[in-house]
Amino acid sequence: MRPWVDPDKSCWVHRPRNDESWARLAGEYTDDERRPLHQVLEVARAGGCRTVVVENRYVDLDYRSEFSAFWSLKFDNQSPFARRLHFFAADLAEETLHKLTDAEASSYLGYSIVRPVPHGRVGRTVLTPPPEVADATLTSIEDEVSFFGNPLKVEGVPFCEQDSEFLRCAHAAAWICHYTAVRRGNVGRRSTAEIVELSPTALSPERALPSQGLNHNQLQVVFRALGQPAILYGLSNLPRVVGVEDPLSPDEEDAPEETPAGWWDTRMISIICRYLNSGFPVLIGAQDHAFVLVGWRRNEEGQVQFIACDDRIGPYEVIPSPFEHYMTPWDSIMIPLPPKVYLSAEAAEGRAHEFFRSFVEQVDELREIEAELADGRIVLRTALRTGARYKREVSDLTRSEETLRALRHARLPHWVWIVEAHRPELCERDEACVVAAAVLDSTAFDVEPPLDVLALPGMVIVYPPDEADEVKVNGSATPWGSLLKAH
Repeated sequence: MRPWVDPDKSCWVHRPRNDESWARLAGEYTDDERRPLHQVLEVARAGGCRTVVVENRYVDLDYRSEFSAFWSLKFDNQSPFARRLHFFAADLAEETLHKLTDAEASSYLGYSIVRPVPHGRVGRTVLTPPPEVADATLTSIEDEVSFFGNPLKVEGVPFCEQDSEFLRCAHAAAWICHYTAVRRGNVGRRSTAEIVELSPTALSPERALPSQGLNHNQLQVVFRALGQPAILYGLSNLPRVVGVEDPLSPDEEDAPEETPAGWWDTRMISIICRYLNSGFPVLIGAQDHAFVLVGWRRNEEGQVQFIACDDRIGPYEVIPSPFEHYMTPWDSIMIPLPPKVYLSAEAAEGRAHEFFRSFVEQVDELREIEAELADGRIVLRTALRTGARYKREVSDLTRSEETLRALRHARLPHWVWIVEAHRPELCERDEACVVAAAVLDSTAFDVEPPLDVLALPGMVIVYPPDEADEVKVNGSATPWGSLLKAH
């Protein structure tokens, strides 16, 4: 292995073409037991990577913060520099790296920072999703990179690995959620060392360093300090939602011990999907470990599968079922949200269900919808959007100029909950499947939140603030398209 910093080179270029050459590249930084780096390389390889450029002596904001706060205090400390691996689907010549062609720049698959630490080599990483999960709803962000002066972009989900001493799994999971919010412009950037510093030691009997990880209370304090107050669901006490089936515990009344809800409570799936639909990563706690769900999709049988970033596994792990995962049973769900999202997803969905049934029962032509809502033939799907994004995307759902004008002139808060009523059989055929939709104010209280917008067959009603008169226009009489990628 080369010295960690080569004083005479700015980079090294690899052109792996087979299993052996990819294994040699991985072997420079890790052994076979440390899977995350291997998974990083597998994702790049699945994307068609033909050139790997290793950027020498890279000054990484996060690793440099970790070095200053911890590694520099060691008697036998590490290098203050990291390396950054860049992945391209094109064949790049080393002598022209300073001036990439448009085709070479567009072949960029992302990057992964490698830290010179004994364990947990993988630092900040953003890679293009592999083809295996290309059809999933992902909480992706767009990241910008300066590659020897060439401006590059990559779209994917962030990932990083714990180092087992300073950063633990909860810190890595919190960073993934935080960096996603940073790249969306929701919060300012904080380094990994700052996240560790924000962890309150008073809420744990353990000493601060070497870190033993974080508990739920500590994580919530961290997220609040980051400007991302988190909502926490315990799997043993999930909320009931109208229209979502309440599963029965497998325990008999006289069972000696209660089976953990993480083995059977299917309500967790709809809760997780509501927030993934909204673009927010979901932090899962299970058996003293934390990891992040960054997407979901349906398999050929229509069952929900999750996409995870687990610092023990790597980016884009496919979880076939939460009840068949290596960390089952899961015990908690935590989602960092914008500060003014007071209304919970479940309250928004339940309230929309009430509004849909209340309105359609008054119109004879819509009574069929009331019956379908009651027996589950129509299901609700919920997502958080900015009001601006909703107004932008709604133009794809209506051909009526009058409807579009009313919706775009609607006075909405920054964040709104969108609740759509779907006919699943139409969704399965990739047809327009939305028969009703509601928009609710995210700053409202869970008890009886008011409507901002209601769309039903044949009508759209906008409810302005300040007790202004409602605006009612004609709407589509037939099902319309969904704002969601998957549903």
